[in-house]
Amino acid sequence: MRGWIATLAVVILVVGVGVGLWLTWDSTRVSDGSALTAGPSLRVTTTTSPPVTAPPLPACGQGDEPVEGDPAADWATIVIDTGRALPPDFVPGDLVEVTAAGFAQRDRVREFVILDLAALRIAAETNGTPIVVVSAYRSYAYQDGLFRDEAARVGEARAADGIARPGHSEHQLGTALDVLNPEAGELSAAFADTPAGQWVAAHAHEYGFVLSYPADAQDRSCYEFEPWHLRYVGRDIAAQIHASGLSPREWLLLHR
Repeated sequence: MRGWIATLAVVILVVGVGVGLWLTWDSTRVSDGSALTAGPSLRVTTTTSPPVTAPPLPACGQGDEPVEGDPAADWATIVIDTGRALPPDFVPGDLVEVTAAGFAQRDRVREFVILDLAALRIAAETNGTPIVVVSAYRSYAYQDGLFRDEAARVGEARAADGIARPGHSEHQLGTALDVLNPEAGELSAAFADTPAGQWVAAHAHEYGFVLSYPADAQDRSCYEFEPWHLRYVGRDIAAQIHASGLSPREWLLLHR
């Protein structure tokens, strides 16, 4: 009998100690004698990577730094602006007249442009908004003459806004051209409001051409709005530039 009572007393003592430990247990402690603490349960710690930001766009300052790349081979991606210039002696070796694309004019572009230029012409005519070529390849010397004439008329600073200095014109690449509707008398921003100008802005990229100097982008494109100025970069790159909403100069600088 006394053995049973002793056993019962031990059981009661053990249960009491256990209940006491349960009531005083600190769930954050790894062990009672350790200063370490266990991490909180069911808590997930996440880290957020800093946002990836594009490098700042180089300003449109006046300069004569050589272009980065080979203008003969890198015709689609080379950046020419107010600060980067083509060599004075650069002349594409494969220039052909745009008559090969069905135009009446005798201006020249690089030969590989012809197929898409012909497709552009046919599509514009089919839409009832035909276009004509008013300028294409220009040599360094020819561009120099254009700039000097304009500078004499309005001053160099004002001339540089609307006419590229020699070496700074995409026309020297042999892949740029100016287009207008047949009845237009001069290069004018008013071309953007004509049916032909609107069609070109909406569809030129489908044939590999981009508007190098879009509206409200002079701080990024470096030149005033020129709705007539097209540069051939190929259909894939043209589609990407058009979809991005960026000026071609911005896109090319970001993806070079």
